[in-house]
Amino acid sequence: MDLIKVKKNKKLEVSKNVYNYLNPDFIYLPYYENYHIDVKNNEEVLKDSTILNNDNKYIYSPVSGTVLGMTQMMVQGQKMPVVVIENDFKEKVKKIKGVKKYLNDYTKKELIELIKLFKVYDGFLIGKVMIINGIDYEIYEKNRSMIIKKYLNEVLETIDALYSILECQKCFLAIKNNDSDNVENLIHHIGTYPNIELEMLPDLYPLGHKEILLSELGSSDDIENIIYFTIEDIYNIYNVLKRKKPVTEKLITVSGDMIETPKIINVKLGTCLRDIIFNNFKLKGEDYKIIINGLLSGYEVDTLDFIITPDIRSIFLNTLNIKTEKRCINCGMCHTKCPVGCDPRTGYNKTKCIGCGVCTYICPSNTNFKKGDK
Repeated sequence: MDLIKVKKNKKLEVSKNVYNYLNPDFIYLPYYENYHIDVKNNEEVLKDSTILNNDNKYIYSPVSGTVLGMTQMMVQGQKMPVVVIENDFKEKVKKIKGVKKYLNDYTKKELIELIKLFKVYDGFLIGKVMIINGIDYEIYEKNRSMIIKKYLNEVLETIDALYSILECQKCFLAIKNNDSDNVENLIHHIGTYPNIELEMLPDLYPLGHKEILLSELGSSDDIENIIYFTIEDIYNIYNVLKRKKPVTEKLITVSGDMIETPKIINVKLGTCLRDIIFNNFKLKGEDYKIIINGLLSGYEVDTLDFIITPDIRSIFLNTLNIKTEKRCINCGMCHTKCPVGCDPRTGYNKTKCIGCGVCTYICPSNTNFKKGDK
């Protein structure tokens, strides 16, 4: 498999700290199709209480406050109705019961029930080999790396507990070999957890993608025997087992050449992107394009009135300069460099495309294959 080394701009690298923006004035929760609203207008709600549900799939309130009603906002690239909650800034939390002192005390049945209830993982929990992906999905994103750095003990404790509860035989934690802080800390701590093997891989793209990582580790041919987690999954499962806390916050990378100081920021789900940008970042100008989830594999939106949902990893505000597309010279690099063997010129192997954007990045004619152009 031919992976690539992406040339990086140091000005787009984020700082090594996590910044919090956890007190927005309003939260906007998507009203997805087939979901039912569990609250009424003007009703007071607690943090972590259920706002919407669909057959035991719940959307929780990240704040305590008052339900104001419905409006329309951009969610995952399309305009849709959202439930508006006004934050009272009191962080009144719904009380929880039944938390066990040690993670290893949970049975497999209890683990699966809690994971389903809090919707923190949607993969299969059957297999003998656990693989945990600690490599960020895109260049400049540092969310997974930061979770390991900030919550190392919690991450290792959870991985070790899952290994035992799920009766696995092997366990691999994959990180980049140039993630120096985490490499040093993991080597220092991992001896306490003999069941966990550390896999240090080169800084090549797109190793953060599930399919590519499994192939690189030689596990893609034995997928039915693999239990695959991301580091985000591990930390979310920790919070469920330790606190019965639903996922109402997440780390996102905010960068781009129009951002004065790129940062990793911890935000509430349902926060409006406009609030995040103008309350936490200084911009270099007013004209920019907004790119969601990566410069290589992401997509553009035309408004900052965009809601943070669990799938959002990163936001980039970049200059509006547009590369001029030239006539295809038929060099074939888009095909030879594709990590899964697609040829975007002809559509060959199109069903295997993972949307990594390598073809667009590598093209000397500046063809934007993400738009379907040739």
